[in-house]
Amino acid sequence: MRTVLRGGRVVDPGTGVDAELDVVIEGGTLAALCAPGALPAGPGDTVLDVAGALVVPGLIDLHAHWYEGSPYGVEPRANLRGGVTCAVDAGTAGFESFGAFRRFAIDPAPVRIFAFVHIAAAGLAASMVGELEEIRYARPVETAEVIRAHRDVAVGVKVRLGTQAAGGNVRAALELALEAGELAGVPLMVHIADGADVPWVVSRLRPGDIVTHALTANGMGILDGGRVRPEVRAARARGVLFDVGHGCGSFSWDVARRALEDGFAPDTISTDLHRYSIGGPVIDLPTTMAKLSHLGMSRDEVLASVTARPAAAIGHPELGALRVGGPADVTILREGPSAELVDSTGRRETVASVWQPELVFVAGERHAPTEVDVYLRPYTAADREVDCTAPLT
Repeated sequence: MRTVLRGGRVVDPGTGVDAELDVVIEGGTLAALCAPGALPAGPGDTVLDVAGALVVPGLIDLHAHWYEGSPYGVEPRANLRGGVTCAVDAGTAGFESFGAFRRFAIDPAPVRIFAFVHIAAAGLAASMVGELEEIRYARPVETAEVIRAHRDVAVGVKVRLGTQAAGGNVRAALELALEAGELAGVPLMVHIADGADVPWVVSRLRPGDIVTHALTANGMGILDGGRVRPEVRAARARGVLFDVGHGCGSFSWDVARRALEDGFAPDTISTDLHRYSIGGPVIDLPTTMAKLSHLGMSRDEVLASVTARPAAAIGHPELGALRVGGPADVTILREGPSAELVDSTGRRETVASVWQPELVFVAGERHAPTEVDVYLRPYTAADREVDCTAPLT
């Protein structure tokens, strides 16, 4: 049986396609891209009218948290509400907890889940104590061993650099994470926050490493006097990537606007979706995309930042494009109404439109985002201590 998506505009920045085409899905494979109506529907085919919609490669969220063994974790099916077909966990689990994470969350998930393994043994085990305030929790050898054992889903090493996460151990934490990355032969994702010496951090990173929370107003950041730091530009020039990672405290309208005005758009757009940000200010990936579109990134730049670029960053370019014979991961988006959106500092701006996911196909399996229910665990007193600027639900 085949599914035919008829009448939509196929936009795939990864392959350069931008045309009205019919998309044919057979099993888990994208079977054909053809001129509208060129392929007659056969008996048993399902034909869906998507006229007026964008048909794009399945959206990829490079930074979020999907292990419910951590207070930050949300069940992976939440991705479907935002049109995401492939989500990357940003270090919710460390080497001690990764096996359980894979068994209970990654393998049964209705979307594709990849993961960075935290250099801290237990990952993000608590919200009230930094995971690397005790540096003995950082274990490069064991982290690398777990990544090698799960190389089909483990794509790199994660470290959070800032006083909240690492206390006075910021520099030691980065060096130990880099050691793990070298041992496993994988990239590093680095969270920057208050207490991280950004020029020094980016000077230590290698091509393919990722700086997340790149548009934060928390700490030193990528700007100096309203301009992008020369060390940050030098890092990009040698292949370091810069990711949004919105979250509760890591996206500022002002920082993002100044960076874009200075010619420094993010390489990838991600949510840092977790238990404390899903009710606001993040909501989902299309909401985060709308913020960057509002600030001046073009449609194709935004789409590339949530398809081809994150796919390449995790070493899975087959997932970031609509190619005949490739995986049938497809998202159908429609232009939505204007909306007032909030950044991580509490500032609000009105954006012209937020794309609405209408249908999602993961390996050919069809999902309706509006019909997806998501369980969110109840809050504890410790959760209420987390500083998030938007109301929590």
